[in-house]
Amino acid sequence: MRNLITLNHGGFQPASLSVPDLKLLTSVFDTLSDSITCVLADLDIGAFEVHQYTKTGNCNVLASFNIQTFGDELLSFIHFGDISQLVFVLGQGDIVTASYDSETYDLSLSVVEIVGSIEGGIRAAEWSLDEETLALVTCEHNVVVLSRQFEPIAEHKLTKDDLKMSKHVDVGWGKKETQFRGKGARAMEREALESLKASGLKGTQLRDPTMPYVVDTGVLGPMDSGNASISWRGDCEYFVVSEVEAIQSQNEEEELTRRVLRVFSRDGQLDSASEPVDGQENPLSWKPQGSLIASIQRKDQTPGEESLDLIFFERNGLRHGEFDCRLALDDKVTNLSWNSTSEILAITLIDRIMLWTSKNYHWYLKQEIQGQNIHYVKWHPEKDFTLMFGDENGVNVVDFAHKLALGPTLEPFDYGTVLVIDGSTVNITPLSLANVPPPFYYRDFTAPSSVIDAATSISNEVYAAITKDELCLASVPGLEDMKKGLHPVVAKIIPKSDFAAASDTLRQVAFINDNVVGVLIDSQNLSRIALLDVSELEQPELIIVADAPSKVVLLRVAFENNYLIFETKDCKVFQLDQEGQVTEIATLPQLVRDIRVKRVETLPVVGQEHFDESRQVAFGLAANGKLYANDVLIASTATSMEITDNMLMFTTAQHNLQFAHLNSTDFKPLPVVGQSVDDERIRAVERGSLLVTVIPSKSSVVLQAARGNLEVICPRIMALAGVRKSILAKRYYDAFITCRTHRIHLDILHDYAPELFIDNLQLFIEDIGRGDYLDLFISCLTEEDVTDVKYKETTDIAMDQNFGLTPPAPTDMEIYMKKKMFNPETSKVNKICRAILQVFLENSEYRKKYLQSIITAYACQNPPDLENALSLISSLANEGENCLTYLCFLHDVNVLYKVALSLYDIKLTLAIAQKSQMDPKEYLPFLQTLYEQDPLLQKFMIDDHLKRHEKALDHLSAIESSSNDLSDKVLEYVETHDLYKYALNLFKYDAQKQNAVYKVYAPFLSSNQEYGESAIIYEMLGEFKEAMETYTTGKKFNEALTIASLHFKDQVTEVAEALVSSLTFDHKYADAADVELDYLKNTKEAMRLYCKAYRYEKAALVGATHGSSELIEEILEPALGEGFGTIAELLADCKGQILSQLRRLRELRQKKDEDPYSFYGQETDQADDISIAASETSTKESFFTRYTGKTGGTAKTGASRRTTKNKRREERKRARGKKGTIYEEEYLIQSIGRLIERLRHSESEAIMLIEALLRRGRREEAQLIQKNFVEVMTLLKDNVLEIYSINEKDRERVDDEGNVYHIPEIPLPDIKLFPRRQIIDF
Repeated sequence: MRNLITLNHGGFQPASLSVPDLKLLTSVFDTLSDSITCVLADLDIGAFEVHQYTKTGNCNVLASFNIQTFGDELLSFIHFGDISQLVFVLGQGDIVTASYDSETYDLSLSVVEIVGSIEGGIRAAEWSLDEETLALVTCEHNVVVLSRQFEPIAEHKLTKDDLKMSKHVDVGWGKKETQFRGKGARAMEREALESLKASGLKGTQLRDPTMPYVVDTGVLGPMDSGNASISWRGDCEYFVVSEVEAIQSQNEEEELTRRVLRVFSRDGQLDSASEPVDGQENPLSWKPQGSLIASIQRKDQTPGEESLDLIFFERNGLRHGEFDCRLALDDKVTNLSWNSTSEILAITLIDRIMLWTSKNYHWYLKQEIQGQNIHYVKWHPEKDFTLMFGDENGVNVVDFAHKLALGPTLEPFDYGTVLVIDGSTVNITPLSLANVPPPFYYRDFTAPSSVIDAATSISNEVYAAITKDELCLASVPGLEDMKKGLHPVVAKIIPKSDFAAASDTLRQVAFINDNVVGVLIDSQNLSRIALLDVSELEQPELIIVADAPSKVVLLRVAFENNYLIFETKDCKVFQLDQEGQVTEIATLPQLVRDIRVKRVETLPVVGQEHFDESRQVAFGLAANGKLYANDVLIASTATSMEITDNMLMFTTAQHNLQFAHLNSTDFKPLPVVGQSVDDERIRAVERGSLLVTVIPSKSSVVLQAARGNLEVICPRIMALAGVRKSILAKRYYDAFITCRTHRIHLDILHDYAPELFIDNLQLFIEDIGRGDYLDLFISCLTEEDVTDVKYKETTDIAMDQNFGLTPPAPTDMEIYMKKKMFNPETSKVNKICRAILQVFLENSEYRKKYLQSIITAYACQNPPDLENALSLISSLANEGENCLTYLCFLHDVNVLYKVALSLYDIKLTLAIAQKSQMDPKEYLPFLQTLYEQDPLLQKFMIDDHLKRHEKALDHLSAIESSSNDLSDKVLEYVETHDLYKYALNLFKYDAQKQNAVYKVYAPFLSSNQEYGESAIIYEMLGEFKEAMETYTTGKKFNEALTIASLHFKDQVTEVAEALVSSLTFDHKYADAADVELDYLKNTKEAMRLYCKAYRYEKAALVGATHGSSELIEEILEPALGEGFGTIAELLADCKGQILSQLRRLRELRQKKDEDPYSFYGQETDQADDISIAASETSTKESFFTRYTGKTGGTAKTGASRRTTKNKRREERKRARGKKGTIYEEEYLIQSIGRLIERLRHSESEAIMLIEALLRRGRREEAQLIQKNFVEVMTLLKDNVLEIYSINEKDRERVDDEGNVYHIPEIPLPDIKLFPRRQIIDF
């Protein structure tokens, strides 16, 4: 879809200095110094002079010499700027080098020598593109390959046997010769039998139907020069030689002369030879970035099918397509050449150069450059669109650029019109009306000659095209007429002489609105712009010819289409209005090849003072991908760009379509697009896609892929901008249709302006106007705010702020917590549904018209309000069946069946069951049974079936409301379904019934080991025997002995003995001692139990009051010794454990610091760096995942490969703290924590022991216990920080879903020192 325009056409005429009137032979680009080296010579006398012309206009004479041969021919010239050497290859066989001084350019220091000579002469010579290899074709039919130092690499003799190297088989698919030709095909085959003999057919053999009727023999064209040609492939691995070869015909009666292409490798080995082609000529060029070899074929043998074609060969010598050059048969093609990117093919004639490009397998003639006696053409090796050619006027350098001839992108004129130039034809496609894929087009018109540039007016109905000699105006009455098939008609052809001089050159054209055409005119080093009034197409008038301040490079219309803008060679951008006034807009940092200009306004920001600020901004895209806004670099990898009223968009080399809001005049560089970007300003596109045009009214962008096909996309940012605009304007229907078309979540209709939506809910319903659309809106509602999650607006975001990233997927815990914390009262979905229901139900007309939407609003709440929905359906007379079917579509019919049953509506339940997959044998008898019951019993049966046991109990109690007591059926139902508390509350005003419930509740509590509450119930009910037994079982000795003493005195001893046994078993020695002393009167046993509880003072008191001093000595002294041994042993064990575990912790942590791989992972030999590289395909556990239950791959994907058995083994390993693992460290810390807790519980016992030992005069033992306890606690306090210092990485784990989490940090315990007795603290 892109055209080629001329940015600059310059030239100079080299003049010889040493020898007068030397002619220009050739010139080359010198990429090292960015200059041009020209060769001037007079071959008749053998005089040479070489000039170097720099960009500043300086001319350096590099060499001036004479050769010994006269009438020679220069076949090849190259300039090695890195070694200051010139190389000439001459037709008579000499290879001459000239070395010069690159600092002084003193000709006396130049050294000219013949480095080699080919006997017999040279027919063709060509250097490889890397300037390392020279290929020659000698007059003796040899191919010679030389290195840069002119050392021979290979030599190959061209013989007829070369043609036998490849047996070409061309089945001719797609050619008309192989297609079905009707009933006369056999007759035609017989007539063509003679011509088929040339293909190897003998006698009357049957012909292969896939073979063509006529096979080329390779007849030489009448205008073939007979010269040899050489062309190198872009990677310099192969080159092709075109040479004329004399061969024998198939019947061996005559000798034929044909042109043969031979492909050689870089080292001179023959690779293939071409098939014969009639009329092939010597021009030759190998596509640098491809496998095609271009040549010329002149077809003049078949009357009526004469043409001059450009043909292609593959490397294997087979044909691969062609196209008509649109030239007369007597035109002579002198040269073919590709530009460095293979985008443009230049076909050179004597008087012009034709530039062709290809897209979608169609070749377009984009430009014709005129010249006089053009004798060479060369493309710049690094600058893709710079062409140099030599003619009678000297050296000409032309800079080209791609340009899209587009219609306006300003609404409402954005029809997406694109003008494509193809020779003298201008193809027109308004992409908004018809997305016609190239090379096809919607409409076209033809100019008198090849078109240079074209433009369209703001109405898309008037078109202008310039050729070398005229301005052509075409128009259609209207786009509606174009839709009906009308093509634009050329209304006026304005000759160049009406607005320019004969020597001027027309270069570019642009429209201002519908009535003014601007034409860029070049005159030597000056540029002018002619403005013509074309309000009357048949009578255009010249308004003014405005002079540009400098040489103009690019001319375009501004975004508003009311003035022209142009860029000059000094990077300045100007505007030109209809009166011819020129105003400077901006200065760009470098020359750009595409430009847009628009007035940008700063939009107000909420909360900030607003100043009206606007200015014109020039957006320029340079050849190196840099995108500028005036002098600010926005992006560095742009490949194409376009603007709309509020957005700048451009494609990037990273295959993204990127957007920037034009809401501020403060432009800043855009941030780099990283990985996992989720931002409306970024959209991925197909590799190599470029912007063609944008249609804002349809929120669409047209892209062209590298192969040429078009793709129309609707970027989310443009679609959302239209939706937001419609919402604020309360055009809800337009917003809804846009969301539905572009699959945008409908929640945005509410979420973007919630208050506006609720306040205008009735307007929303009326604007939508269709029940099915309202159903779609309601049913698609979600709880999240889509404007904050999916469709976050970026208008107010600073230009240089980083793009949003894709949020991580929620974990199972987050999903669980979200569901758990869900509140139906604050639910967004419920809020909208209730508001819509309120509007629907308050209006009788709405209630009738939007009945289905009302059902949807009930059903889509969370949780669904199915009861009201079914109640509404049940109340309907005629439409109930359809609504019920619709509700069954929205929800699970089994759930609806239960809800309908809960409404006690048997008929409705039956209707729903009939729409389900339930077996009638199951539900019909059940429903029939229900239908036959009394209302209360029916409700009881329904609630019991639905497991609504509390409601069922209500109905069951209502059935027996006349009875003073509860029946066994009620009590059994309470027991069966654990309804004790509900029943107690139900009968709280009926003591008799409540006591009946209590009577069955007490055994239930006792069975659940809640003996205290069970015994209280028995005591409340006066059942003291059961209460006493239950208290005894629950070890409630005070309550049990109280009841026994009051009501069962004969059982006091029995109860007391049972209590002592159970309390002693539970280590409640003090309570057991109280019972022994008070109720069993066993003083000795009571004292022994008090001593076990370390209550030595109590034991002594009991001995003193109930016994004797001998009893005290008998019981207390052994008990103190036993207590001393227990505490002393405990302290010794704790101290030893602390020391050993602290030492082991230090060893583990030292090992971890010294070799983390062996600590966290397995000890493996790491002989290189590759063996420890991460691999997604490896299942070997890494040192991060060895103790997490995941490998490197599964931890990322979340797919657990650990079986249940392995998981149990891992848990056991963790519990026992297997030695040498990370679990050991955690185990040791937790073990010390358990030791600290044990010491805390033993502290009070040690204090009582020390006091008792001191009172009995055993000072040494008391001092030892206190000293050891103090030492242990001090040891813990001094090392607690070191023990509990576990780092964060050691706490990392990975759950079964692959999410990394941390185990809880072990809290640091508070170590308190042991309280010391002053009397033994020494």
